[in-house]
Amino acid sequence: MNINIELDLPGIIAQACAADRLQPLVDKAIADALRSAIDSATGYRSEFRKELEVQLAQAMPHGLRTSDIAKFQHVLNEAITSHVRGANEETVAAAMAKVMQSAMPSVPAVVKISELLKIARDAFSKEAHEAFYAYWEPSTYGTGGWLYLDSDENPNKRPYSQTRDREDVKYQAQHRIAVNDYGAVYALRMDGKDVTPASRPDVIGEFDTTLMAMYVGRTKVDIDMDDDDVRSAASAQYD
Repeated sequence: MNINIELDLPGIIAQACAADRLQPLVDKAIADALRSAIDSATGYRSEFRKELEVQLAQAMPHGLRTSDIAKFQHVLNEAITSHVRGANEETVAAAMAKVMQSAMPSVPAVVKISELLKIARDAFSKEAHEAFYAYWEPSTYGTGGWLYLDSDENPNKRPYSQTRDREDVKYQAQHRIAVNDYGAVYALRMDGKDVTPASRPDVIGEFDTTLMAMYVGRTKVDIDMDDDDVRSAASAQYD
């Protein structure tokens, strides 16, 4: 049995290339191209996204999320109460103004690690000849990492125990700051407690305020030191 099939190829191609058939394909191709271009321009690592984060952080009082304002509200309430309790009416206004300024001072958009270590030294009440614990652990991927700080040069050192390596005691440190590739702090441990939206840290001093400003996105970290420099800055200082 012989089967002969004759195809009108020119006619088939002409029919397939008709405008009403090509238009949906062209529309889909254009839409896919636009979607891909938009994703690339506004994606996670895009310049647009980074610039948007900067502008939002500057525009909103306490970072990128309005819910973060609640983290500071209790500070004002408690501090104002303690300042004006028992005071006469003439001192209330001055006390409230003082508390407002100390509880929510202006914070820099970026703070270098070297500057943060100076703030930490003051917060830990360490003289120049005294040392505290500071350890910088760079991330295996990217340029971020973790900064560990403690007022004790040997955190949680038990009596008569051997001094452990600096890296071995990092999880015993009072403070842990997790920094991503862009300098933003995405996790924070302060005074031995992990900071979460539900926690109520007592943010009054410059050091604690700086840490909280990092946590809510108002301040980013400029990694200007490696761990050798961090260790040197935290050690006893001699002229």
